[in-house]
Amino acid sequence: MNQPDSATFAPHRFLIVEDSYDPSAVAANETLFCVANGYIGIRGTFEEGRGAYHHGTYLNGFYETEPIIYGEHAYGFAKNKQRMLNVTEGTMIQLYVDDDPLDLSTGKIIEYRRYLDMEKGCLNRELTWSSPSGKLITIESTRLVSFVREHIAAIRWKCRMHEQGATLTVISGMFGKVKAQVGHEDPRVGTALRQNALIPTGKKIDNVYGSLRHITRNTRFNIVCTMANELTTDSHFATFQQATSQEVSHRFQINANPQSEVTLSKYLCYYSSIASAPKKLSALSMKDVQEARKAGFDRLLAEQAAYLSDFWRTSDVRIEGDPSVQQSVRFNIFHVLQAAGRNSRTNIAAKGLTGEGYEGHYFWDTEIYAVPFFMYTNPNIARHLLEYRYNILDKARERARELDLNGALFPWRTINGEEASAYFPAGTAQYHINADIFYAMRKYWLVTGDTEFMLRCGAEVGIETARFWLDMGDYIPGKGYCFNEVTGPNEYTALVNNNTYTNLMARSNLEQAASVMEWMRDNHPEEFARLQDKTRFEEQEINDWKNAADRVYVPHNRELGLYAQDDSFFDKAVWDFDGTPPDKYPLLLYYHPLTIYRYQVLKQPDVVLAMLLQGDRFSQEEKRRNFDYYDALTTGDSSLSPCVQSIGAAEVGYIDLAYDYFMQTARMDLDDINRNVKDGVHTAAMAGTWLSVVYGFAGLRDYDGRISFRPQLPPEWKGISFRLRVRSSLFEVRIGEQETQYELLEGDPLTIHHGDEEIRLEHGRSASGRHGPRPINGMHSGSPRRNLRRAKA
Repeated sequence: MNQPDSATFAPHRFLIVEDSYDPSAVAANETLFCVANGYIGIRGTFEEGRGAYHHGTYLNGFYETEPIIYGEHAYGFAKNKQRMLNVTEGTMIQLYVDDDPLDLSTGKIIEYRRYLDMEKGCLNRELTWSSPSGKLITIESTRLVSFVREHIAAIRWKCRMHEQGATLTVISGMFGKVKAQVGHEDPRVGTALRQNALIPTGKKIDNVYGSLRHITRNTRFNIVCTMANELTTDSHFATFQQATSQEVSHRFQINANPQSEVTLSKYLCYYSSIASAPKKLSALSMKDVQEARKAGFDRLLAEQAAYLSDFWRTSDVRIEGDPSVQQSVRFNIFHVLQAAGRNSRTNIAAKGLTGEGYEGHYFWDTEIYAVPFFMYTNPNIARHLLEYRYNILDKARERARELDLNGALFPWRTINGEEASAYFPAGTAQYHINADIFYAMRKYWLVTGDTEFMLRCGAEVGIETARFWLDMGDYIPGKGYCFNEVTGPNEYTALVNNNTYTNLMARSNLEQAASVMEWMRDNHPEEFARLQDKTRFEEQEINDWKNAADRVYVPHNRELGLYAQDDSFFDKAVWDFDGTPPDKYPLLLYYHPLTIYRYQVLKQPDVVLAMLLQGDRFSQEEKRRNFDYYDALTTGDSSLSPCVQSIGAAEVGYIDLAYDYFMQTARMDLDDINRNVKDGVHTAAMAGTWLSVVYGFAGLRDYDGRISFRPQLPPEWKGISFRLRVRSSLFEVRIGEQETQYELLEGDPLTIHHGDEEIRLEHGRSASGRHGPRPINGMHSGSPRRNLRRAKA
């Protein structure tokens, strides 16, 4: 697939605009023009259905399972594949002009424009087309998936005749026989299920409404999709119905006069038995679609705009000086919002709800990349995402038992809470996910002040993850408390002893769990007693965790002044980067894992990420020295890589390099840098765009509740501004070329730090801090700065 012409997406304030039809860009643009609300996601296929790469409609958390078939099975391997399903296709509106179907590969396109409106939350298309027989028509469509009504999607479709009349046939229906997206040569896309997952179990249709019901073959989940079609026109028309086991549709036969206009309003509703009783699905679906129809499309659109107005008020990031970057930042933030489950039963899939890459699984991406954005801008969404982890805690306990360990072990990749990774060296062995989850929960508590969440959910997760680390580690004489046979974030080095990232995060997990339990004991004794009873917690465990944390071993080579990624990392040869052709990246597609594991090579930052999350444990010189070393070894084969490298480069003063990495993550999907956006967006990288701006160039750090900034404005920009919520306070940060201004907009006074200077934010008083000198040439002369490699995951 060719990369879309960058001019196709000309910068605009809140629009992503496609101003010409390019068949080679169809696959990628179906992903980019997806509309979703965290529960329903609909790929940006055309309503007429022709010329599509892959029709896709997804419900977050709706999945099928099949046994994983291993060539050789061993105890404790993940048992079942989980795959997010492509469900009933409801956007189809087919048009025939006389006998000619609307098809962009035939006839002639006179005018074409499609745009994603991120202020109104809808996808729009404007098309003027001449049929093969010479009849000229204009089509206008607007599609939305409601942020306000979780189960509702809607389309307003208009057709206008020009000088000539015609017999128009409009078919609006739902189709249950859908296909899965499969990557035959790419394991990141996913494998097909051996049998069709959706079995039709019922249908209904009348002159306005229609519904299809299915059940999944193995998980036995029910799903009902209901539609309402409402057509208005000044021409005479007749309505017909069609129904089979896999299709219900309304066919409108219209004797259209010259200049005649036809408007079809279509309302869709999706319900599944994951959250509602199977016997209630039909009634719930009908009720919601009737209410949507009664409200009308204009009201749905107004609700959508109001929701997004409130969202952008706290979430927008304004970039002065580069319209392309401004567009990218807003597009990425918008897609992260679209991806986020907000019902405490679902989370954020690696590809959001835009495609079936990684089979719709949830990873650590949520806690480390996405939750920071939400906790500072929309904390209620962050809470729902973290509550999902709490709600699968019992399954995490079961997984720990399966590995003969105490506490709980969260799955590396999952939908339903069970481990779904078939490759344990880069899956289950990434035990750091336990620490990542509790790290995010504690940080959420400190940033938001949501004590109720910590008492009800976070503390219990802290107990069980700390118990896991205490049992999983071993005291090794001459070293200390060690965690062996683990895999850190760098999946190109697997099953090693004492991965620095893992050990630092485990130590933090033990320390913070002990601290939370002491706080709970001293300040909330009733809740402490409740949790003691529920988890059989004993106060001696606090001391056990503290003692283990104090003795955690972190590999450090004093001679080199470097933290080793793991015990054996420096004993390996460096990967032959100069001898590796560009077309052999990502390495995982062209080299056996055992080949990759023998070398010093990084799929994504490991120690550099540790220096961000545990930055108060490193000196500035240690950060610079370790960044220099590990940056030179990083392939960027993971889309999670460039934002972390950007933040690391900014912190050590390499602003030019930080900007280069930022642009990779910011334009990753819009420019289809990796040539795989057809399979879905890179949700973590999108969240990483916000991280790169706020943690990178603005220099936000929030260790133990102390909020500080060290802004460094890239020379390409004139200014940055954004807003953050901290507990009850909302404040704005405006970074200029010489100074940064801070303003409290609402809530209680707040103390922050600009560099080493303490600033008190109060209503009616502006505060500012001067910038330090810009690094010469924006980059330290000692940085090896290898040629940047494109991220590939």
